[in-house]
Amino acid sequence: MSVYINLVMGVPILGVNIPAPKVKIKPSLLEKYANLYRGIHDRGDTVSWRTLIITIRELLGEEAPDFKKVDRRLYSKGRKLIKLLVSKTYFEPLIPEIEYAVGIRNPVRDSDKDLDLLLLSGRHFPEPIIWTLADFAKTRGKNVAVINPVGHYNDGQTRVVGPTKYFRKIKKLVILASTQSKCGGSISVLANVVRLLRNAELTKKVESVEVVIPMFGGSRGHKYNQGPEVGYEIREASFNAKILSLVAKDIVRHLIIKIPKVPKVRFSSIDIHSDDYPARTFNEAGFKFVSINPSKNLAKGIISLLNLKKIKVPLKLVACDKGAVPRTENLAKELILGDRHFLKGLQVIYIEKKRLSAGVVASAEIAGVEEWKRDGCGIHVKKLKVPQKPIFKSCVIVYSDDMIDTGATAERDLKFISGYYPNTSLKIFAASHPVFSKGFGAVKRIGADAYILGNTLSWEGLSDIKGVEVVDFAEAIYKFIFTQNS
Repeated sequence: MSVYINLVMGVPILGVNIPAPKVKIKPSLLEKYANLYRGIHDRGDTVSWRTLIITIRELLGEEAPDFKKVDRRLYSKGRKLIKLLVSKTYFEPLIPEIEYAVGIRNPVRDSDKDLDLLLLSGRHFPEPIIWTLADFAKTRGKNVAVINPVGHYNDGQTRVVGPTKYFRKIKKLVILASTQSKCGGSISVLANVVRLLRNAELTKKVESVEVVIPMFGGSRGHKYNQGPEVGYEIREASFNAKILSLVAKDIVRHLIIKIPKVPKVRFSSIDIHSDDYPARTFNEAGFKFVSINPSKNLAKGIISLLNLKKIKVPLKLVACDKGAVPRTENLAKELILGDRHFLKGLQVIYIEKKRLSAGVVASAEIAGVEEWKRDGCGIHVKKLKVPQKPIFKSCVIVYSDDMIDTGATAERDLKFISGYYPNTSLKIFAASHPVFSKGFGAVKRIGADAYILGNTLSWEGLSDIKGVEVVDFAEAIYKFIFTQNS
């Protein structure tokens, strides 16, 4: 990418493809202009709403931008500057809101279309899936805007600021953030972004609200049947759900007396480990909670891999325990009945375990084997005999789970199942959430040949590891938002 110098009023700006402002800006503010332009176009560290507005006011010559809007004489200049800064970004559909916040008063133009989708980041650094969701929606003809409302005070404390005024109807308002602190998430920050719904000027324009938490923190920590002598455990999934549901319930009570119709608020996650505690907590507060099924996207990743390697041997899907049965069967359905009809059939192998603790298994056995075959628009299922000795026919093993963390359980399971099917052409590990609490060493430890992983958590360098394919779940979120009734 070329680095060049723009000359504005005889003063050089050093930048990477940064256009000249096209309006008069003080030489001392040109670096600030360049930084703002970069921040608007940087998906990794997108400028917050407040910084966007305050900086534009500064560039237009306002010396007290926190307290004063721009002078009427600068309206024309301000419109030109705003249009240049946000052109071809997801801020562009929000030009009327930006102009209003800067202080430019003008009627809404006829060309300002209603928003099909407004995305709000629920963390300071918007995660990649918010952008791929915006991109996917745009390819479907939707009018999409994205706002990062999360910034910081000078002492580092989080500061959440969104637009005051909205000029168009908003069909779907989506607040999106995973809550894993190690990846930049925070339940308290997300809750504060949800509190932006208290702004009646926003909610009276919104048809429905979706709070999407791709990876819901604490949804896997509690171990069922744990001895009570161990200690009194606070279940984080329930606690996190309680925080969000109390905030949402308070907002609804606040809005009922302010606007004629309060939009429905729904919470969701992707392939949650156990939806019992978050779902129960949300339901008790009057909100729906849904675990989004990403099987179609995982199936596409598996099919692409098999096509790339030109492998056509029988496929065996492994349900690693009772909890994995629904997601394994969903994946089997997608592989057989999905868009491409890639497979006519496959086998599903059900493993039953006795666990001592997290990652420590006392024993494992194959509890059942089923043959799944396409039958018209459906699937015919036939029970097969459980193998008692190794079967040497070539096959592909797909081991699926909701997440990949340390890899201890998966390593043991793959060794166990490989003992029954020693002539395996390819071992694939498919998981929705790349947790990796102890690093990427789990990839080598497990011993699979290929990994199909979701993008609910963003790790730098993960997709560069040989054999790892990160698949995007934006399509799954989009279809959930736009095809399932709130």
